Formats: sequence, structure tokens, C-alpha cells
Amino acid sequence: MDKRSLESFVAVYRSGSLVEAAERLNISQSALSRRITEFQHKLGLSLFESSGRGLAATSEAQNLLPLALAALEGITALEAAARVNGVRPAIHLTVAATAHMIETVVADCIAEFVRTHPNVRIGLLEAGGVEIEDLILSGKASLGITARPRFDTGLIDRPIVRLNILAGSSEPFAPGEVKNGIELRALCRRDLLILDRRYQSRLTLDAALRLLQLTPNIMHEGSSASVILALARVGLGTAVMPSSTRTDLYTTKITANGVALGMDLTAIWDPTMRWRTEVEELANSLRQSFSNRHPSRRSPTTRRTTRKP
Repeated sequence: MDKRSLESFVAVYRSGSLVEAAERLNISQSALSRRITEFQHKLGLSLFESSGRGLAATSEAQNLLPLALAALEGITALEAAARVNGVRPAIHLTVAATAHMIETVVADCIAEFVRTHPNVRIGLLEAGGVEIEDLILSGKASLGITARPRFDTGLIDRPIVRLNILAGSSEPFAPGEVKNGIELRALCRRDLLILDRRYQSRLTLDAALRLLQLTPNIMHEGSSASVILALARVGLGTAVMPSSTRTDLYTTKITANGVALGMDLTAIWDPTMRWRTEVEELANSLRQSFSNRHPSRRSPTTRRTTRKP
């Protein structure tokens, strides 16, 4: 049972309205509705019923209110005592990201962040990019690394970097493809190795294929970037991957009608969460870490490779 669930319950109880309670808590109505629904599900109780244009508390809610208020008072007193005594509270955060993003950026950044924030403990939650938003909304993750959230979620998003979508091959691309990128039509004539639809880069690729009414020749659809890279390395196809991928393959950007395919990678979190300051600091650290480790993002057409001539 977390503090924000209790605060949401009390706010709706006192106002009798999702609209007024959402304004008081400074979150969207849809986000508050999800919180109340999840709170009821955890308790196994029905707390509110529709009444005219508002909500009426059930008898279960009336019995629960004193306990919720007492719990909130206890949390507030504990936080105040910690501040008075100079005790830094232990902060537990959970970061949700794809396995690929954890491997390439998140792990090193978190290790450094924990060294400079000794009272912070960070757990990792592997998930597909399209699953991360729901993990934040449900409170299972404190910070998510994914594409921009839907406009109606009430979540905050902070840009980390613009990622291009690259083609990777064991053989060099033609000079024109290195300079200008490989057109999607030309790419579809190759055997492709792509990530599954839990990845935002795959959804971006699918959208471009639908727009141009193209049908790719997919040789393998995988859940791991390392697998498609291994297959491409031995010449079994051309890998399609985000530009954050570390690889020794020959790479070039993918274009559709001359426009580079890409996506905006962001850090997302709930603005009403308890440890918002630490989450914002972690988001900034991730952004800086990505900038330091991937300077070639400014020149995505350059062949990024450790292959020796």
C-alpha cells in the first residue's frame, strides 16, 4: 500500500468527484481513475458508486477512511522525524527498460548514480518498450525508458535522445547508401532480421511499411538484439535496430522517401510519485550518459564499426 494510493482515495472521498480530486492532486482524471481502480482491486472492495454527476462513498469506504488518514499521518510524521534528525531516508526506485537499453546505457549509468547517491537503491525491470508506460501507471516502476507517453496519461516525459533506425550488415553498403541511407524499398529486397513488436523501433518500422504499402521479407523476428546481430554477423540477413546498438557490423540509417526513420527516446515518470526529485536527477544522468557514450548519434550515416580493414 503506497502513499499516493491513500492520498488518491482520501481526495476522491472528500470531494466526491474525480474531476475535483484530480485537480487537487495535480494529475489527469484518467490517471486518478486508474489509481482508484487498482486500489479497489488490491483491497478487494468497492469504495465508490456513481451518484448523479459525482461519486458516493460506500460503507466499505467509510470504514476505511479513518485507517487511511491514520496511515497518512504516520507516514508524514516519519518523514518529518527523518528530516529533523538528519537521517536520509532509504529510497527505492525501479527503472523499467528493454533488455537492450539496460545493456547499452542504463546499467553503467545506474552504477554511477548509486555511487553518488548512497541512500538510493535501484532495481531494474526488463520489459518491451510498449509495456513500460503501463508499468509506470500501475506504480510497478518509478522511471521508464521508452517513447513518448500518450497525451492523456498525466505522465511527465523528458527527452533523452533521438534514435535513428539502422540497417546492419556483414558486408559494406553501397557508397550512396552510406552517404544518404538505405531506402526502405531497397531494404525490403533484402532478408531482414528484426525485433518483435514489443520494441518501439519495430513499431516505427511497421508504420513506415504500412504507409508505403511495402511487404518486407522477414527471415527472423527476435526478442533480443544480440540474436539478430549474431545472425547478421554470419551473413544470414540484414539486421534492423535502433542506433543505440553496439555492433561491429557495417551500418547505415534507414530512410523512407528520403526521411530518416527514427524515434524519440524519453524518460517517463508519474509527477505525483514520492521520490520525484531523485527520479528527475536519474533521468538527467541517463540523458548525459547517453550523450557521452553515443556521440555518433549526430552522424548516423557514418559507418560505426570496429571491423579492421
